[in-house]
Amino acid sequence: MKANISLALNAILLIAVIYLFTQQSGTSASDSPSTASATKADETLDIVYIDADSLLNNYADFRKKQEDLSSRQQSASQSLNQRMQSLEKEFRQVQSKVQQGLLTPNQIAAEEQRLGQKQQALMAEQEQLSATLGAEQQQLAADFQDNLRSLMDSLQEARGYDFILQYGQGSSLLGARDGFDITNDVLNILNGKAE
Repeated sequence: MKANISLALNAILLIAVIYLFTQQSGTSASDSPSTASATKADETLDIVYIDADSLLNNYADFRKKQEDLSSRQQSASQSLNQRMQSLEKEFRQVQSKVQQGLLTPNQIAAEEQRLGQKQQALMAEQEQLSATLGAEQQQLAADFQDNLRSLMDSLQEARGYDFILQYGQGSSLLGARDGFDITNDVLNILNGKAE
């Protein structure tokens, strides 16, 4: 899960860097060559980064929703396992009756059909539940990405950042000075604290 979010954050940040480079190139191309080189020499880029792993671990709302979803997955799994165990018990009881000769061939066929239908219903429910919870997981990640992207856009505009990069497992940023880390600022905003 964390790897998917980390990969998505990398993709978003890469797109943002490419966009900013193309914007910078488009602006410089219209200037005269001497003015453009003088501007580039005097200009410094304001580059900051966020630590994606720290962000995911400390963003309270996301973590709570993730824990709620995980709890629901675990609860649903336990419920399905209990019902599967109950079905296995019914299979064993019918098998025992068959071995004792207590059931006629018609009764055996009816029991096989009944138990088969119960098993198919449980398997269908398990697949449906898995699909539903998987979709919720994807929606949670997408909502997080949208929220983060919107926040990064507003921070970039408000503070004049040229680039906001992602640092963390799976990112292409291999190292950075702590002075460029805005993760705590972002966390404070995401967690509803004053900026």
